[in-house]
Amino acid sequence: MRRKWATWGAAMALLVSGCDAIDLSELTQRDAKTQVRVEPPGEHCEFGGTEIQTGLDQDRDGKLDDAEVTTTEYVCDAAPFKIRTRARVEPHGVNCELGGRTVESGLDRNDNGQLDDGEVATADFVCATAVANVLLRVRPVAPGARCPQGGHLSHAGHDANGNGLLEDAEISQEVYTCDESAPVLSRVRALPAFTAPCDGDDGGGAVLESGLDLDGDSALTTSEIEATTYVCNLDRDDLKLRQQAEPAGPNCARGGTRVDVFLDRDDDGELDPNGYTSSVYVCQATRVHDGDFVVADPVDLVALAGVTHLRGELIISAPTLIDASLPSLAVIQGSFTARGNASLRRLSLPALRFVGGDVAVRSNARLDALTLGTTAARAVLWVERSLLVEDNPMLPTLEGLEAVQPRDSVSLRANNAMVEPGVLPHVTVLRGSLFIEDHLRMDRTPFVNLSQVHGDVHLTNNPAMGGPFGLEQLVRVDGTLALRENALLERLQPLGQLTSVGMLEIVGNPRLPDTTGLERLASADRIYIQGNKELVSVGDMPALERVGDGFVVKANEKLQRVHHLPLLRSATTVSSVSNLALTSLEGFNRLTRLTTLEMLGNPSLTNLGDLALLRELDVLSLQGNTALTAFGLPELARITLNFVVVDNPKLPTCRATALVASVFTGDPVSGVNIDANDDTATCP
Repeated sequence: MRRKWATWGAAMALLVSGCDAIDLSELTQRDAKTQVRVEPPGEHCEFGGTEIQTGLDQDRDGKLDDAEVTTTEYVCDAAPFKIRTRARVEPHGVNCELGGRTVESGLDRNDNGQLDDGEVATADFVCATAVANVLLRVRPVAPGARCPQGGHLSHAGHDANGNGLLEDAEISQEVYTCDESAPVLSRVRALPAFTAPCDGDDGGGAVLESGLDLDGDSALTTSEIEATTYVCNLDRDDLKLRQQAEPAGPNCARGGTRVDVFLDRDDDGELDPNGYTSSVYVCQATRVHDGDFVVADPVDLVALAGVTHLRGELIISAPTLIDASLPSLAVIQGSFTARGNASLRRLSLPALRFVGGDVAVRSNARLDALTLGTTAARAVLWVERSLLVEDNPMLPTLEGLEAVQPRDSVSLRANNAMVEPGVLPHVTVLRGSLFIEDHLRMDRTPFVNLSQVHGDVHLTNNPAMGGPFGLEQLVRVDGTLALRENALLERLQPLGQLTSVGMLEIVGNPRLPDTTGLERLASADRIYIQGNKELVSVGDMPALERVGDGFVVKANEKLQRVHHLPLLRSATTVSSVSNLALTSLEGFNRLTRLTTLEMLGNPSLTNLGDLALLRELDVLSLQGNTALTAFGLPELARITLNFVVVDNPKLPTCRATALVASVFTGDPVSGVNIDANDDTATCP
């Protein structure tokens, strides 16, 4: 502090006014007063300070009036320390993924004209980004209400003045990311025999899973699994775990925990001689952003850099964005959507390992490179709901989705540059449905390990697909398996492992000659085959035992026969409609009961003798079969609801009336219709 004194005189004046005069001789030390005021910067103190006034309270009113001030003292503030900054190169790493500069600032307390190490108060990382002329500034956030364990505040914006520093006026987006540390949890689960990735070992194996207990519930949830390793052909009970601190280094940039799994059959807590051991690393580098986040322009994307966990939904919908890369993002608790990015060429989230909702990549006109999750062996990107990759006309492959394992459904639609989609090995069971539709060039599916679908499977309008290739492991479809409008579809052999299906629908495949290939299909709720113009035969299903609802063939103009169904003994409905060349129904020759037998508009069918064992029907409907001359149903004993024989010009009416008289048990008025058959023929 600096002091400056100013004396206004030591003499005191006595103003006398009649009997109110004050005798100065009566004033004592108790009447001395002092008052203190703030002195602004100016004439008396260049940098401001304090004004101290003293004098005698002559009128004894308890305060020092201006006229009573005898002495004024100024206590001036020293010149403030100057703020200094310095910058140094920041290498590629945890602070700046693409490198940048560290800008340090503080007060030059020793007034030597530079910022010394001990004077550094704050350090900002000004990071280079993949977006031209956009900078990212990151500064630490002290522990507090916003981030209990501390964190980082990221600012992003355009470097408008081109000085390489992101100034406050240039900031257009800010993101808080909070550091979170938590205990490391680990578990070892048994893998059954022949389970991927130990599917080549009949002894099965085990899987070690480790991660941070971020929600504090002492249970390792799917979203918390950060590190995984598989141990094939060893019993889980013979494996032990050990955790120890991992210093900062190549395995964990900021340190973490090493988890060892090792063989310990003698249960002494140590690795058996020459026994198996492996390690995974769980790193304490979690940076969490709470809430949904929408990337509407390149600056928004840059501001999200460094976030590892997003507690919310992520939407990327930025028409000007060319490259969307988030190398650190590992967990999205909500859904992830990239849609309507008209300029986007590359979408890459290589660290992603969990999405709590859907993953939807839709309507990105120029997207030609897509990576979600790592392509490292055995790595998994768990998607709690569905994977949807639709209407990306320049996307050539799904190889960058190798790690994806969706729980519900998969929809691939209208990705017209895709030829060989790659392989999605972790898609093994779907609780929902699978849709592969409207691909101009794709000739196979990527689902080489898919065994079960609880919903539907639709292969529709894929004109380059010669067969359902890639579905060779499919065993069960609980809903509809639909093969529709596939111009080159000629083979069903890839479905050779299929044993059961809700509904098998084969419609509008103009080059399919037969249904050979369904060697193991044993059960179907319904089979519906329509409009396959080169189809000659239906059947060749040697294991089929049951068709619960119905077996329908319709408008297959070259279909000649339904045959080779040697085990089929249960069906509800058999229906043939408008199959112009159909002559044989041999495949139904073991059926004894049906709800409905329907033959409509089959001009080459002469009789129903292939159903010679049929004994009971609820409904018989024979209409418009111009070559039909006889029933050929010698065992038929009962029809309970409807007997309709109409417009079969070569079928003697007398045969119809004789049959209805012998087997029909329903209402003859409402339940019988015999008309427009051969009324001239006679019956023995």
